[in-house]
Amino acid sequence: MRGVILAAGRGRRMGHHTDDVPKAFLEFDGRTLYDRQRTLLDSHVDGTSIVLGYRHETVLDRYDPDDPLVLEGWNRYENAASLLLALERIPDDLLVMNGDVLVDEREIGRLVGTFESLTGRLNLVGCIPGLQADETAVRWDESGRVTEYGLIEGHQHAGFGIVSCAHRTAAIRTLRERLSDWYPCVYPRMPTRPLLIPAERHIEVNRPADLERARAWLASERIRSA
Repeated sequence: MRGVILAAGRGRRMGHHTDDVPKAFLEFDGRTLYDRQRTLLDSHVDGTSIVLGYRHETVLDRYDPDDPLVLEGWNRYENAASLLLALERIPDDLLVMNGDVLVDEREIGRLVGTFESLTGRLNLVGCIPGLQADETAVRWDESGRVTEYGLIEGHQHAGFGIVSCAHRTAAIRTLRERLSDWYPCVYPRMPTRPLLIPAERHIEVNRPADLERARAWLASERIRSA
């Protein structure tokens, strides 16, 4: 399995913080989000790639990330194009993580363990339990198969999951048709199960105030972080 961090966008809601680098390369407490994510994934994958777009020249020069994939024309697409690039370049199971998400390392282990118990037959998508209608959400049917994703009432998408190599061709076909969509649009279109994770084991950095929230989250004794 390979790790893939999707970090091609600018992250405009962060204001001046992303004038020079994308969100994944914001530094706090001496480390970037990318460095924390890569360390988090290291023990579960055979290397981690990162999809870059905005300010990729600065990122490559300043941080020299492992296995960068540069998405040309990043500002013309949504992040479906980022996952498509990764799928086209990497013929393997992909553990996909948004570039602005941190997750307790126990949940990454549970994701990988669940995927292995299913022998790679299904994709998995991380979700936060509790119906809401303010963020992108995932819904599934009584059998546990994901049926819908988007700005809908459902369980919040947690920004990470696994796309099985068994469904790589179908995922590529779907994404090529939906470059203006968010990448989790692939999940309802192929066999996918949700993985519910506790809300307190997840944090997303979208706005400047979230940097302080992330510091507090990382410092909590209840969290295992990289």
